[in-house]
Parts: sequence; C-alpha cells; structure tokens
Amino acid sequence: MNKLKSFIGNLSTSITTADDSSSSSNQIRHRLCKVNELENGQMKEFEVKTPVVEATVLLLKQNNRYYALSSRCTHCKLPLVKGVFANGRLRCFAYGSCYKAETGDLEDHPGHGSLQKYNIDIVDDQVILVARKQDLEKVECTKIPEDLQCDTKATVLIVGAGAGGFTCGDTLRQNGFRGRIILFTREGSLPYDRVELSKQPLKSPKELLLRDQPYFRKAKLELNLDTEVKSISFHSKTVTYQTLGKQLKSEQYDYLVLATGLRPRQLSKNINGQELRGIHVLRSLEDANNIVNKVKQEQTKNIVIIGQSFIGLELCGWLTTGLPNFEHKNNNNKLSAEEQKSEQKKNVTVIMRESVPMKKIFGEKVGRALQHIHEKNGARFISSAEIQDFTGESNMVTHVHLTTGESVACDMAIVAIGSEPCTEIYKNSPIEMTDDNYIRVNDRLETSVENVMAVGDITEYPLKIFNYDQGIRCQHWQMACSEGHHAADTILHKLGYNSSNPNPHNERALKQEFYTVPIYWTTQNKNTIIRYCGYTTDADNCIIHGDLDGEFKWVAYYLVDGYVRACAQSQLDPLSSEVAEVFYQKRNIRKEDIEHDMYGYRKYLNIKINSK
Repeated sequence: MNKLKSFIGNLSTSITTADDSSSSSNQIRHRLCKVNELENGQMKEFEVKTPVVEATVLLLKQNNRYYALSSRCTHCKLPLVKGVFANGRLRCFAYGSCYKAETGDLEDHPGHGSLQKYNIDIVDDQVILVARKQDLEKVECTKIPEDLQCDTKATVLIVGAGAGGFTCGDTLRQNGFRGRIILFTREGSLPYDRVELSKQPLKSPKELLLRDQPYFRKAKLELNLDTEVKSISFHSKTVTYQTLGKQLKSEQYDYLVLATGLRPRQLSKNINGQELRGIHVLRSLEDANNIVNKVKQEQTKNIVIIGQSFIGLELCGWLTTGLPNFEHKNNNNKLSAEEQKSEQKKNVTVIMRESVPMKKIFGEKVGRALQHIHEKNGARFISSAEIQDFTGESNMVTHVHLTTGESVACDMAIVAIGSEPCTEIYKNSPIEMTDDNYIRVNDRLETSVENVMAVGDITEYPLKIFNYDQGIRCQHWQMACSEGHHAADTILHKLGYNSSNPNPHNERALKQEFYTVPIYWTTQNKNTIIRYCGYTTDADNCIIHGDLDGEFKWVAYYLVDGYVRACAQSQLDPLSSEVAEVFYQKRNIRKEDIEHDMYGYRKYLNIKINSK
C-alpha cells in the first residue's frame, strides 16, 4: 500500500510540472483543474498544450463525476461551452445538437458525428486528462470500424438522400446494422447541407457536404446518384429505378424508407412569361450555382424576389449585405470602399401576397421589424401583391407586372413561394396519405405499410413533447435529421435489438418513440440571425421582451392555452436552447413565468452558469 501511495505521489508530481502535462509516444496526461473547481452541473473549456499536440477539451461535472469531451459541436464546430448542460445532456447554443455527457454520443441533430470522449483520472485532488494524441486531434468520432464487414441478411432501401434519408442510413451503420444500405437520389452530388444554399450561396459544394466519398466507401453506404425511382411494389418489396444511362434496374428490400423531400412550388400556369430566361428557383446545388452566376453578371442590376419564405428573405439579406465584389475580385486595381459598394449594389425588390413578411411564423411585430431591417439595407417591399405576368426581350425577363397595375424592372427573378411534397409516386398505393399528399406516420415513423418508414418534409407525425397526437408538419432541417435517426432505431428494434437483446456493435439505447424538440434558425443577413424552438400555429399570441426596432435583441414567447409552446430570439444565446431543454423535459412554462421576466423559465431547468 505504501508503495502504491508513493507511485501515485510521484505520478502527481510529474504531472504538475511547469506545463502541467506529460506525454509518451501515444498518450497525453494533462492536469486540468482541482477536483473542487467545478460544481455538479457545470462545464468548462480547457486548452491542452503539449510539445506534441494542442487542443481544447470540455470538462463536465455530473453527480460528482468528471467527463471530458471534444469541445466543438459536430455540426458547425461552435464551442459547446456556450451551450446548455442539464439532465446529463449537452446542447449546442446555436443549432441545438445534443450529446450525452457520459459518452459524447449524439442524441439529437443537426450534427452527424458524436463527440470524442477522453478518460479522466483523479490524483491528489487534481483532475487529470488522459487521452491519445490522435484522439485529441479529432473534432468528432464515428462508430464505424476501419475493417467494416457487412452481410446480406437484411437490406434497407432509402428513397432520397437528403437530411432524413442520409441520416437514417448513417445512423443504421453507426449503430451496428451490418446489412446492405442502398440510397437513391436524383441529384448528382453527395448529400449536403441544403439549408446553407440560401444563407451562404457562395459556399463551395465541398464545404457543404455532410460526408465525403471516402466516408461512404468506409461505411459501405451504396449511394446511387442521378437515379430516379420509377415504381415501388409494396407486395413484392421491390423498387424499380432508372439510372443516368436510362437503364431500368430493380432491388428488393426488407425495410424501405421514403425520404423524397420537397420541390419548389411553382407559380400558377396562368401567369404568362414563365418560360423567359432569368427566372430561378432554389432547391439544389445546381440552382444555387445558377443564381450566383446570374447575380455575378454586370447587367444584372434589378433582382425581384417573389415570396416571403425563409429562402426568399435569406436571399434578400445575402443580396443586400453579403455580396463580394464580383467584378473586381481578381483585379489588382484597388477601389475605394464607396466605389466597391456601388459596384456590388443590386436593386432588390420583394413581392409578396401578405401584408407583413413571415407573419405566420414570427407574428406581425417581429415580421414588421424584419421588413424594416431589410429596407434599411436597401431592399424594397411590395406587399399584398400578385404576379400578373412576366415580359422580356430576346427571351430574357425584363419586367414583372403586378395585378395592381405596377410594373417592376427585373433582370432576374427568384420565385420563393414555398414548397410541395414529392410524393406522386406513392399515390394509388397502400400508403396512407393526407388530402394534400403528405404521408401519415406514427410515433415510430412507420407508414400504413409494414416495414415501410417515411421521414423528412413529406411526413405528418405526432409531436410528443406537447402531446400533439393528431399529426403536425414541421419542415426543418433538424427535424428531418431527427426523423431519419429515429427511423433507423425503429428498424433496429424490428431486427430485435432492444434492452433485453442489446446490439452487439453498439450499446446506445434505442429510442422507443419519435421524441424531439423542433429547432430551426434563419440567417436574415450577415448580422441578423433568429433562432427558434418549439411549435405553434398562432404566432401573434406572444409576449416579447427586448428591442425589435434598434439593436434587434429580443425574445418572443408564443403561447397556447396559457403555456409557452415556442420561442424565438435574436442575440440572446443560449436562451432558445435552454427553453428547448425545458420543453424536452416536458416541463410546462406558464404565461406568468415569463410575462415580466424573460428568464422566468429557468426555475424549471437545473443549470449552472458556465465557467468560460
């Protein structure tokens, strides 16, 4: 025993030298803090600097135990120390990705990787990080072995490779499924972060990819690009598809996941001139590239956005505040700041049916404030207006004519009037659908056909956090990812993996029902971001704290029957993530809780103010 004490004492002395760290060829030992420096429920970020590696780690304390994880969210690589640590979960302050504190496992999206977990030793009241150099250099980890071996015992076919489809396939593979996973997509690129197309259209395709080609090979995810599914036989469990070369092929499935997503809604066919060049929609990488190329052209001065959707207003913000100097990007002749501003300025007009933009989503007060922000940046709004027709010259659009009689000069038009589901292939099938062509699923994402799931924006589903069993639609990136995740868990359940028969490749507990908090964000311009959590259909029944008209720093609580059911905020991070965590715990925030105190919900959330 004395020899053991002596060994520990010597170890502690060697660790707490000038740089507080030691390393072997593969292992790093680094002193982080004293054992009583953090309280239960607190977290703190530490820099680890050694001769062989520099990194940051996040230290968390829960139930008198310490846990060390990689410090950045796997979605956008933002510092998790700014987020929320409560009830054993770590939630990103910005986009809502959730991780289990004990393991770093991803519990909710939009991230797609888990956090790297490191070991902790307690030596003489010192908290010691123990980690391999290569692990400290990683931002995230996956659970796919380098020598993955698959079999043909079961096949999962996924129709669509967007947020929901890709996440389903990836979650299956990361959680132990070793059968075939085959994805079909009409697009010609690997799955990518579609919501960034309207927020940052200039991002390169490589920057937007969810995973690169080597990852798909390693995970043995069979991705069929430029492929259209032509028919599905639910009786014989066969999918027939057409490749880029127009060949018809078929595959049989044991489990089928429908994830065909949305397409842009078109203007009425009665509107003349829609065949003119210069009229765009935004859905794909190709669409974004076409828009950017058109905006770059010197003769494109007058841009008309039709609609006040997220896509429309985000593009409006980009056009008025986010454009680089296209004309002189590669020119050594330097222009003055005023000259550059003049060169890149576009005349942007937003035409909308509604009287106030985004009124149905954020309410009239927030909508008017958003409009004022865009107007201050140079955009013009024409409200309560309808398109009558387009006219042009040399087959190029030059004007948009309104039913009010007004004519707007237009070198380029972007139609952003919403979306509609790509579900026509399921018509006249056993799949139960709504009257407007959405697929009804239960709380396990199952359709009315056995072993067929549906995920993403084409679904109508129960929202369990508020006990909404009648079915809702919440068409956001995070929700589509979360649905894909749960559909994978449903398949694993069907294969027999549960608490009594654990998955031999992964010990993560499978979700029993689709349970998540809706979260989304909108980048209205490079300085204006709104974050939202929850769900409501009555955006004008709200209580607002803060300044909408000046610095645009505010929070809106949306009420249903006297309880908060949604929250939107700008410049008050991590408020919406804290509220989301209250929702997740099924605690009811009452109107009187937040009526006079914008942080009144915190009584329901056992959190500590984080050490920075």
